[in-house]
Amino acid sequence: MEGTEAEEKKRTETICAVLKHPLRVRILEVLNEGPRSPSQFVEEGLIPKEHFNSYQQALSLASYHFRELEKEGCLEIIESIPRRGAIEHVYRGLARVFFNDAEFEATSAEDRRQLSRISLQGLIARADRAIWEETFDARADRHLTWMPMQLDERGWKEMITALASVFGELSQIRLDARDRLAASGEKVVPATVGMLGFESPPPPPLDGD
Repeated sequence: MEGTEAEEKKRTETICAVLKHPLRVRILEVLNEGPRSPSQFVEEGLIPKEHFNSYQQALSLASYHFRELEKEGCLEIIESIPRRGAIEHVYRGLARVFFNDAEFEATSAEDRRQLSRISLQGLIARADRAIWEETFDARADRHLTWMPMQLDERGWKEMITALASVFGELSQIRLDARDRLAASGEKVVPATVGMLGFESPPPPPLDGD
C-alpha cells in the first residue's frame, strides 16, 4: 500500500510539474518519439511563435523547460556535444505522462484549454512541416479524414470508446514495429498519427433567423 501511495504521489507531482507550463507537454510528446536537443526542438518549429521574438529567445525557453523536466525525472541527458564554444545536451524521455479522466477533470478549465491548444499546435506544426518538405503526400496510401457528426450522449460515448480502441491498436503496432526494426535494421519510416474527438460549437444561424 505504501508503495502504491508513493507512486501515486510521484505521479501527481510529475503531472503538476508538467502543468506549470503546457510547453512541457509538447516536449514530452516529442521526446517520447526519440532523443532531441533543445536546439533541434526549436529548429523543428515546435514552439508556438507567440512565445518568442528570436531564435535565441526560443532556444533559451526550450533549454529551461528541458532542464526542469530533467529535474522532475521525465528526461535524461544521453549525450553532450561541444558546439560553438558551448555544450549541447541531447535528452531522451524516460516516461510519457498520460492523464486519466479523473486527473484531467481535476485540472482547471484554463489548464485544459492550454494543454489542448499547445498539443494541437504541435500536431499542426508537424503536418505543416511534412507538407513543405513534401513527405505528407509522398505515399499514395497516406490517410487524411475528418467528419462532422451529430450525436446523442450515447453516440458521444461510443465515439470516444472507438477512438480509445483505435489508439490501443496503434500503440501495439508501434511497439511491434519497434521490435522488428531493432531485429532487422530496416530503414525507419517516420510517421505521425493524429486523433481528435471534440464537441463542436453550434453552427452559426442563417441570415434572417
